[in-house]
Amino acid sequence: MMLNNQVTVSTEWLAAHRKDTNLVLLDASMPLPGQAASPDLCCIAGALRFDIDKVVCQPHSPLPHTMPDASLFAQLVGELGIDNNSLIVVYDNIGLYSAPRAWWMFKCMGHDKVYVLDGGLPKWQAESGALANEYALPGQGKLYQAQLQENALITAEQLLAVSGQGDYLVLDARSAGRFEGTQPEPRAGLRSGHIPGSANLPFTLLQEQGCLLPPAQLQEQFQAQGLTQEKQLVCSCGSGVTACVLLMAAYACGHRNLTLYDGSWTEWGARADLPVA
Repeated sequence: MMLNNQVTVSTEWLAAHRKDTNLVLLDASMPLPGQAASPDLCCIAGALRFDIDKVVCQPHSPLPHTMPDASLFAQLVGELGIDNNSLIVVYDNIGLYSAPRAWWMFKCMGHDKVYVLDGGLPKWQAESGALANEYALPGQGKLYQAQLQENALITAEQLLAVSGQGDYLVLDARSAGRFEGTQPEPRAGLRSGHIPGSANLPFTLLQEQGCLLPPAQLQEQFQAQGLTQEKQLVCSCGSGVTACVLLMAAYACGHRNLTLYDGSWTEWGARADLPVA
């Protein structure tokens, strides 16, 4: 029985349900900026690869891993043997890093039954869960219907128009040093600083050892930033990945007015026509 605000499943739950017929396990791992993927693959046994960086993204976009449109998302997901009744569990190899991005992609497209494995691959390995050195092969393709939800994504122009308005809260998931412009950006050619009117909530503060903090502790952090149920929460980061940790945490606290600035600092920091604080 999944609860209304539930965003994660435990390693114990996955061990018990891994072979359920409608469960689809997705590995959404991606390397940290500036790092290469490990040549030695290790994944949870039975996991399909869900490559948000090179495959499940909008082709020919000038920005990294841009959200695909609904028709392309539906095609790519259907090819993995996923339909609208599938219960999806997604994880990454760091703990809580890129899996929430995949979670948000499904939520964006109207899929409710999607969860992140709390603690990810590191916790699963530490508990001697079943592993494999190759991904499972997709089963028969299925028809998947995707519909982009209203306000799920925001463009730079839209964000510029609403930033600083009282009914919006813009939170940046990058480190304090990058937000304040005292630490260099990992991507070359970007200005330092942050979106004017935005506040900083590093994604690392919402988790402990790759596990999401309890909702009461998360809610304290959001309340400290002035988030209420009525406000539209817009989350940004370096390239639209760790912002989704904030979105997932806010969802766990019952917030539903949630928006991702997909271009994030990779776009904003590169465009001379956008202001920087």
